[in-house]
Amino acid sequence: MKVKKFEKNGIVLLNKEKGVSSFGAINRLKWLIKANKVGHAGTLDPMAEGLLIVMLNNATKFSDDLMKKDKEYYVELEMGYETDTYDAEGEITEKGNVNVSQDEVENVINSFVGEIEQTPPMYSAIKINGEKLYDLARKGIEVERKARKIRINYIKDIKIDYSENKVSFYASVSSGTYIRSLVRDIGQKLGTFATMTKLVRTQIDKYYLKDAMTLSEIEKLLEQETVEENRDFVKRQKIEMKKDESIEEKIYGILENIFDKESNVKRELKIQDIIKFKDIEEILEYKEIVISNDKYLKLKNGMTVLAGFRKLENIKGYRENTILKVFVTNGKTQKREFKGVVKIIKIGYDKVYLKRDKYFL
Repeated sequence: MKVKKFEKNGIVLLNKEKGVSSFGAINRLKWLIKANKVGHAGTLDPMAEGLLIVMLNNATKFSDDLMKKDKEYYVELEMGYETDTYDAEGEITEKGNVNVSQDEVENVINSFVGEIEQTPPMYSAIKINGEKLYDLARKGIEVERKARKIRINYIKDIKIDYSENKVSFYASVSSGTYIRSLVRDIGQKLGTFATMTKLVRTQIDKYYLKDAMTLSEIEKLLEQETVEENRDFVKRQKIEMKKDESIEEKIYGILENIFDKESNVKRELKIQDIIKFKDIEEILEYKEIVISNDKYLKLKNGMTVLAGFRKLENIKGYRENTILKVFVTNGKTQKREFKGVVKIIKIGYDKVYLKRDKYFL
């Protein structure tokens, strides 16, 4: 049976397990469901775990939008030493005594809440003069990095275990924040040094780790579905073959084509259910506009004009460069159908000029 590619555009919430790279995780999912393209909304280092938003097919065009969203992490650190990577996988570069009270630890950690300047670690993918910092770091080269403004929205549930010099907490941060650097700066300010020993991403914007699945969970469910699918396909083929043995090959070819189509439609629907697929329409948080089919056809060619702008209640108050979700009412079902996103490029006295944006059907 020929298996059709998974062509739906949207996202999957993946619970990345420790020891797997983000690139490796999303490409494994791509292979499992036979997607055309994959991307993600923010890298997790191999030692990190947790929420990875996987963009499927044309939804990859919006990976930057989700990358800019705030994120929450569960963090564990160990006081008493610092490494060159600022995490437990690096070489120890500094050691210190742990002689701080609970109040001191909590006060220092909470002092980082708000907008602060943060220097990225040498072991990061940031480029300086065309070279990634971690490539320079592996060569033993350290270069000056400019501090960047980042924001720590909150830090909560701080717990301290003095028996192992461990501290844990949850932190909500802006895009571009390095938790390893935050941990390192906490250790420096405490005077004990500190190293990140565990990192779990628990939230990105409105998406939560509790709703995500691991690759092994997805793989197991897909394997079970494939066995049932193949058994059903073979059973149906055998029933039809008995009807006319003399033209068996011809019938087989016809039936294979028919059942391929049926099975692939069912397969895509079942895959959506298994991976808890979220359609691209759900992730786009733009205002909505309903247009006629004629205007939609013109937008497919690039641009259209809506006359009588002052009478259009659903786009009153919008400005140029506003992004909108476009819907067209299906003439047969009378249901709205999502068609893509457009940008307002010009507003006249009584006209608004729309141009198709980076996602349009």
